Amino acid sequence: MPLDTIYLTRHGHRLNWTIDFRTGTYRAQFPTPTGNPADPALTSHGVRQSHELAAHVAAAQFHPKPFRVYSSPFYRCLQTIQPTVEELKRIHETGESSGSADGLGLIDQHAKLDVRIENGLGEWFGATDFFDHPAHPTTEEMSTHFPTLLSQASVDQKPLLIPSTRGETITQLHDRVATALEGIIADVDSEITALEEKLPVEQRTSKSVLICAHAAPLIAMGRVLTGRMPGDSSEEDFNVFTAGLSTFRRRSVASAANSNQDSVSESRLANGTTLIRSSGSVPRWRGRGVGGGWDCIGNGDCSFLSGGAERGWHFDGEENFQSGPMGPSSETAATTATTKL
Repeated sequence: MPLDTIYLTRHGHRLNWTIDFRTGTYRAQFPTPTGNPADPALTSHGVRQSHELAAHVAAAQFHPKPFRVYSSPFYRCLQTIQPTVEELKRIHETGESSGSADGLGLIDQHAKLDVRIENGLGEWFGATDFFDHPAHPTTEEMSTHFPTLLSQASVDQKPLLIPSTRGETITQLHDRVATALEGIIADVDSEITALEEKLPVEQRTSKSVLICAHAAPLIAMGRVLTGRMPGDSSEEDFNVFTAGLSTFRRRSVASAANSNQDSVSESRLANGTTLIRSSGSVPRWRGRGVGGGWDCIGNGDCSFLSGGAERGWHFDGEENFQSGPMGPSSETAATTATTKL
């Protein structure tokens, strides 16, 4: 049986940064662990959220447990899932049972819980024609900060793609996320097929992946998985509260075959997107969803968080930086601004 469940979580409450619209200069509120001003750590509240997320995922009633774990390369995402991954690894390695008598809630014996970094799931920066946004952290660098999450296998796992440092439009973000998700789903499906060829039917279990990313990409992921793209991108359809958890269940083959065709005739990634393992061919996801399509059965659940739902976000038009340092003042509404929450 192929991958059937995808969990999406947003990083916890983080520290902030600012950007000067006229120069493209980023400044961190506090020094960041990686030196990248757009790569802050969590606040103490965000750390608390990360532990509450871990307790929820490790609980016996949480099923199916993650079989693989993917993350954006940014520090705040890895910091958020660190307690979850470490606890799942502990349970898996010690053989401790976190499941119920009927086997639900157990960790699959073939689970590989070292985190896989995928830049295609990384933060969204608005399109610009005159400066480069801060580059994504490398897996090699992040492995020095998170040695319990990132093994040599994690470092050797190449991303599907790396977003352009010149940013993206909202449409390009959705297509970038679609390209990354289709590749991830295909990779995991292939691994499951290879495993199950050697297993009797009764030993084949439900499989899931956990993905940690950022507000804008997560909204795009919800749309790409379900195939539902609203006419207005600012529609608040998928909830992306800090450390909240959304669950997507794969549709049957029959329902996927009957889905509508993508009405968009041409899809393109932003200029400057670096293709590593992806061909760059954007899947036709609108109306059908990637990987056969998925249904959202849990939208931004925060019931396990002591602070409840916090720091929601939605698109509010393009975030673009096209005036340039010599542009007329009328083209820039403000010289500095804080980033999305």
